[in-house]
Amino acid sequence: MNKIINEKLIERNKKIGKISSVAGIAILAVGLVLNFNPTPTRMLISLGALVLGFIISQISTYYVTRFSRSPRFDEVIADNLSKLNNEYTLYIYESPVPILLTGPAHLWLPVPVTVSGEIFYDQKWKQRKGSALLKLFGQDNIGQPVREAKDHEDQLQKFLTETLNEDQKPPVQPIFVLINPKATIGDVENAPIPIVHLDALRRKIRKFDRDAVEQIPLEIVQKINEHLIPKE
Repeated sequence: MNKIINEKLIERNKKIGKISSVAGIAILAVGLVLNFNPTPTRMLISLGALVLGFIISQISTYYVTRFSRSPRFDEVIADNLSKLNNEYTLYIYESPVPILLTGPAHLWLPVPVTVSGEIFYDQKWKQRKGSALLKLFGQDNIGQPVREAKDHEDQLQKFLTETLNEDQKPPVQPIFVLINPKATIGDVENAPIPIVHLDALRRKIRKFDRDAVEQIPLEIVQKINEHLIPKE
């Protein structure tokens, strides 16, 4: 498998995560201190500081979770896919979406799922159990990766429309990747998007591509790669 990774963007986002983390804590601290000797003005400023601090903290959580923790989501996914053959190219922050795998039959969009509990599909994606505390802060909600998958597919389709003729566009296949070892997969028989544990990702992709009715013409794959590979 070929791998192309945007190291500059990752380093930049690491810094954003660190700076926003410190800034969020500092602003929240100011908001709390102002409450020690409350006056109408202090209380108003304190409320604003607490709201702003919370927003910045949420931004910080996004960047820290994806870019500062080691191993990163893209690293564990890349490690699992590393034994794919050279028909595959993995783009990490070097395409319209965070993670893109071009293959012989599909363009794959791996979407990390970090939530816990049981994930299943019943008319829509649902979750049993999970962390009540993390849910309170929007950090353990299956709705997040569902929105991500839709957004990423829309972004990639826009790129394909700009790059290829309509009859040349290859199939795009999002796939949910369970990163959290505490997560389990329930009934997903009718799910519109496949979902797998991390250790089963490579096998799933190989099977889908092997069983595909049609393969992507080599010249189309080459054209997509030419538009994505950074120019020296």
